[in-house]
Amino acid sequence: MSTRSIATPLPARWFRTTPDSSSLTRPRLLARSLIDVARLDDNIRGYEQLTGVTGDLRMPIPDFGGLELAAVDTMLLIASARPFTSIQRETAYSVIVPSLTAELDRLRTTGTEVLEPPETILPGSRARVRYPDGSIAELVEHRPQADEKARPPVPATADRTARLLLRKAVSRAAFDDTVALYETLLDTAVADHARPEGRYDVQLARIGELLIVGTDGPEYTETGAVRLAVLTSAPRDLPGAQPLAYSAAQATSRHHVVRLHDGWRAEIWDPAVFVSARTVGT
Repeated sequence: MSTRSIATPLPARWFRTTPDSSSLTRPRLLARSLIDVARLDDNIRGYEQLTGVTGDLRMPIPDFGGLELAAVDTMLLIASARPFTSIQRETAYSVIVPSLTAELDRLRTTGTEVLEPPETILPGSRARVRYPDGSIAELVEHRPQADEKARPPVPATADRTARLLLRKAVSRAAFDDTVALYETLLDTAVADHARPEGRYDVQLARIGELLIVGTDGPEYTETGAVRLAVLTSAPRDLPGAQPLAYSAAQATSRHHVVRLHDGWRAEIWDPAVFVSARTVGT
């Protein structure tokens, strides 16, 4: 969807390292954290410390419900002084797309339903959709404002040891179909595929910023609501993370769950499970 820049001065604190998303080679998937605006600065710092990555956008949008958005790695922080609407709370993903029109045309062939049609907003344009599995996503096309210049990106820290991913847990029976669906929805092929050794039959597939976990084991299905994953070989070194329901000794194992600095729970995986089980051609 082509949009004209809204003729208005940009708010203070506004910056984007990529004001024009048409340069993206594939959709960028982001987790969504809805927070009070008073917590925004602390949460930005927390995710920067966790991931070793500096935030790449901050967008106050005073005319759109008084929102202020900030992205750090794969986390989109959505801050407001007002209560969030039910549809905002139900939306699982934000997806920055190269072209909103082209993305909607592509998704129609998958059975995706448009819940909110395209509209022009300060960052560019947006629409809200429901994927075939019931997950709701907000699609956003970024376009630069008049005289807006990209802020140069800050390289990740040299000692970065953690990678933040979105997590989707499904039954083993649904795993293959879910992987195929999200390869299509995200226009991205599986990058890593693993089958870690353990008591239960677990399969992992990473599609861009999404980790799909397939198993029927209770150790995993009981954490089905956990929506983040962290790949790290040094779980004890995660800033602000507290192990949940695991002993201190198990905090060095290849899999456990932690509470992050802001209360979100995340499943921890050692990247070695992918190295040891990577499938040729995936």
